[in-house]
Amino acid sequence: MSLTNDIKFKLQNLNVLEKIIAVNVIVFAIGLLFKSGLSWFELPSSFGSFLGKPWAIITYAFIHYDFLHILFNMLWLYVIGRMFLNLFSAKMAINIYFLGAMSGGLLFMLGYTVFPSLFGPTSNLVGASAAVRALLIFICAYMPKQDVRFFVINLKLWHVGLIIVILDIFGLFGLNAGGNLAHLGGALLGYFYACL
Repeated sequence: MSLTNDIKFKLQNLNVLEKIIAVNVIVFAIGLLFKSGLSWFELPSSFGSFLGKPWAIITYAFIHYDFLHILFNMLWLYVIGRMFLNLFSAKMAINIYFLGAMSGGLLFMLGYTVFPSLFGPTSNLVGASAAVRALLIFICAYMPKQDVRFFVINLKLWHVGLIIVILDIFGLFGLNAGGNLAHLGGALLGYFYACL
């Protein structure tokens, strides 16, 4: 089997969230080569600028410029994805992922519009964190009493979700306030989707 056929075979057998991981990695590689070329796909903090590129409410979630940013987002997505797809459909995973990205992006723009002094100068949002948070918090809210092993201790999933949300709230007062606000937007979507 040729290398091309081998790659095609492996890509065809990925689950839907693994395919999203693959797209993120490809876009990351493109971003390393043409960083300024991807700025058209970043989500602006202003609703006015957003109206000029409405696709950015989705495309921003596929752009990462920092290696650790994509590494941790994709590791979380892989781990959560395996758990999620054992219980729910691929269609539901896609719905939560993209709705989480959109709700995170909308809360990001709303924060910059309503509280410009809190968030500082206008900025652009990139990264899959809000979408990944939506899946994580959905799982935590849907199965709150499920045990997970964290190194040497067992935690309930609702503990994990609570810790993540608290860290994002504290992050609102740090350097990446807009990003943390987007995380909370994704978390809210995941929580309410689980409660429906």
